[in-house]
Parts: sequence; C-alpha cells; structure tokens
Amino acid sequence: MTGQAMRPLADEAARRRIREALDESQLVEAAAGTGKTTVLVERLVAILEQGLGRVDGLAAVTFTRKAAGELKLRLREELDKRLV
Repeated sequence: MTGQAMRPLADEAARRRIREALDESQLVEAAAGTGKTTVLVERLVAILEQGLGRVDGLAAVTFTRKAAGELKLRLREELDKRLV
C-alpha cells in the first residue's frame, strides 16, 4: 500500500460470520488464495478459546491433502503463539 487506507473486503460480513457464528456448522467455499485457511484457523481458535470444543474434537474437511496439511500447520502455529 502507498499510504492509502485499506478498504474493507467485499466479503467481510461472510468472513465475520465464519469467525463468530460458532454455534453452527458451516461450509466455506471460495477460490484459491481468497483467505479460506486464514479465516478457518481464526474460527477454530475462537472455538477453542471460548471452550466450545477441544482440539481432539475439531473437524475441518478440505479438498486436498496439501490444504489439510496447511490448515493443520497454521492452526498449530497460531496455538503455539497464544501459549507464549
């Protein structure tokens, strides 16, 4: 960015719902590189922080093993950051 204020994303309401509507199951479908993994990690961390689940009881389904590995790695990194 060149000093301009960042505009909110067009799908910010959907992202917020993914992060905050923790009492419902959700299907997140979006193109590659749109931030699915990031928002799913935020959702999983919120579930754990609010005591709504445990790591061994979470389920997140992805389309590829590579995506599953990335999700697992990012979740582990985020949880490690919060333990420090």
